Amino acid sequence: MSSPSADSPEVIPPNEAIAHLISALDLDDTCQVIQTYLREFDRELRRIAAADRVTQQRIAHSLKSSSAQMGALALSQRMAAIEKRLPAGGAEVSPAEAAEILVDFETTAETLRAFVAKHATS
Repeated sequence: MSSPSADSPEVIPPNEAIAHLISALDLDDTCQVIQTYLREFDRELRRIAAADRVTQQRIAHSLKSSSAQMGALALSQRMAAIEKRLPAGGAEVSPAEAAEILVDFETTAETLRAFVAKHATS
């Protein structure tokens, strides 16, 4: 039996990006992708402040892209700004800035975690 699609009445994606992922993959795979995003964003953000400038830029790029795929556009834009400022000699990511981003991430993560809790089968 196949998993429900984004068009199923019992599945209400939290945003258009997640609806697109469900239609491109399926509900179960989308839940796995969301879980990976949640785990990796948190892990990478926790190491960004201690990283060198080049690594910070790589982390910011990765988190920008993955946040956009999850529909977390504010986080994606924030990471894009960091990615852009680092090679231009702008300030590196401080522990305080990373903590602020983590607060923003938790707001987004709450919605995604609730979606996964409702729909994940494994």
